[in-house]
Amino acid sequence: MAADMTDETIAQYMERIEKMSIKEIQKEIEFLESPGYNCEGLVCADGVITPRTKMHRKVLWYKRMNQKSLTALQWAKEGYVVNPDAIGRKWKNNPHNSKAIIYYVSDEVHEDKEAAKEFLKSRRKEKKE
Repeated sequence: MAADMTDETIAQYMERIEKMSIKEIQKEIEFLESPGYNCEGLVCADGVITPRTKMHRKVLWYKRMNQKSLTALQWAKEGYVVNPDAIGRKWKNNPHNSKAIIYYVSDEVHEDKEAAKEFLKSRRKEKKE
């Protein structure tokens, strides 16, 4: 088994991963699992991490589970606008499953207070009509 080496401790390595964004962690996992890269472990200053992607996946799962998830209207009230390429997740909000509401996580929005105000104004106009 091939292994990489670092002078970081396992705690320092974990802390560095936690500072990365979700997209950066996903890219790192893709790189570590690519066919041309054959290092399965990482030798740290205080131990060995095998398999190496285990820590990445743990942090990725934690970040995904703790993301803020709101509707487009709720994000607009906080001054954020949904990205044009956002997909969102449909959640049923009643026991009859008759109405699905789309929720967006914090990675699918960006801060734009002016656009958020315009979005809220357009929603008010639709309600009045």
